[in-house]
Amino acid sequence: MQFLSSLAVADKPAFIGVDWGNSNARFYLIAEDGSLLDTRSGPGIGQLEGGDAIETACFEAIGEWIAQEPDLSVIMAGAVGSNIGWHMAGYADTPATLDNIVLGMLSFRARGVDFCIAPGVATTRIDSLPDVMRGEEIQIFGSVIGEGALVCLPGTHSKWVQVSGRAVTAFHTAHTGELLNILGRHSILLNPKRPALAKPDAAFVEGVDIVRASIAGLESLLFTVRSRQIAGTLKPEDADSYLAGLTIGCEIKSALALYGAPSAAITLIGSPHLTALYAAALACFEAVSHIIDGDAASLSGLIKLHQARAS
Repeated sequence: MQFLSSLAVADKPAFIGVDWGNSNARFYLIAEDGSLLDTRSGPGIGQLEGGDAIETACFEAIGEWIAQEPDLSVIMAGAVGSNIGWHMAGYADTPATLDNIVLGMLSFRARGVDFCIAPGVATTRIDSLPDVMRGEEIQIFGSVIGEGALVCLPGTHSKWVQVSGRAVTAFHTAHTGELLNILGRHSILLNPKRPALAKPDAAFVEGVDIVRASIAGLESLLFTVRSRQIAGTLKPEDADSYLAGLTIGCEIKSALALYGAPSAAITLIGSPHLTALYAAALACFEAVSHIIDGDAASLSGLIKLHQARAS
């Protein structure tokens, strides 16, 4: 198992922050002033079988830091605290603030090291169905977001979140990222079968525009990825982007119908590739967006969590 390391600046470390999701893990060695001293990355929770494997992966990543500074504590967030993670950390109910997260943190020791895992956030949606998030709330608390903002965090399970009074007040999940992966690998829509490699190009915008103009649902529009290739109106090399335009377009159309068109820019938090796609799609809906890097937001959120816990 390989881990990537990159040295930043030399200073005395204060704690280790970990953003551990389903797809990957990021480990940060952080100084008291918030300086990033070192980083490592590793496998996501979805790639590991059980708590013993997660513990082993964790200490493979942080073992060198602990050997040099045995008293370092570790603050973790994300899927590592879920029912498929290392230890179940529970959920804070909406409206959820950073203080609520601190109060709900799960503490334990492993191999002589103190660990804390942040809880996720749970809500009851406007349609009375339950919803949950883990890790995205840390990115939100780590970002500068205006009062009454609508935030979108695109990913495997995209989140649309309302933020008010420095609290997560409402949200819902869109299964778009995993759906795209499944459709790319296990359906007849793309040829050859492979994960979607979408770009915010003309084919992507065309997919979004078709969603805007159509009264049909995604279950009907999806087959046009195949039928248009057969009809010769969609090039096979453009099918990935068109498929992404349809699915992301439907996600945005539903979110705007649910929350209404916001008066301020929608905040996008995530990877550059995904936020570029969502910004292009939002522009088709004449919605303005503001982009925040997801890794930077996670790091900032972990630092704020450490500071709030220490105060």
